[in-house]
Amino acid sequence: MDRTLIDAAAKRLEVETVFLRGTRVRCKEDFMPPFIGKLVLVPQYRGGPTGTFHMVTATDEGTGATRKAALFYFAAGVRLIDAESMNNADEGQPLPDAAVYVEIECEFCAQYSVNGANDEQVLRPALDEFARYNVGYHVWPYWREYVQGTCARLGIPPIPVPMYRIPASDPVANATPE
Repeated sequence: MDRTLIDAAAKRLEVETVFLRGTRVRCKEDFMPPFIGKLVLVPQYRGGPTGTFHMVTATDEGTGATRKAALFYFAAGVRLIDAESMNNADEGQPLPDAAVYVEIECEFCAQYSVNGANDEQVLRPALDEFARYNVGYHVWPYWREYVQGTCARLGIPPIPVPMYRIPASDPVANATPE
């Protein structure tokens, strides 16, 4: 993590909003939440920056003034897995679809205004580092709220979303909460 680059980006960016770009919610076909019985479901989490961001320029139609914004994308997901299937799975092998009872996936976009001189080529390394290490802190509360609300709509107990963890140094690596 290059703190100098992150600080340079933070001085130029101001968070405006975080919004949902896409989502997918899937339940196992025969899953009936009121009749879970003794079934033990274990959550598996993933989340992190997608490694994609865009700089956009907007022009106010009334005044003609222009402003720049940076859009950073962040993907997150959680699924509930049958604990027995998970315990019986071979190391390194993907679990069969039958072991997944509920899956919630989202992509968010965090929008920041860009202040000061707007030379994107000079700012790009700082934005890359900011995307990798800071955007998750702004997105994570929205992700947590989305999971809680979706669980309520599914009729299942809320899945606790743990604290956000800084991702590995690879920009597309997942920040896996523990």
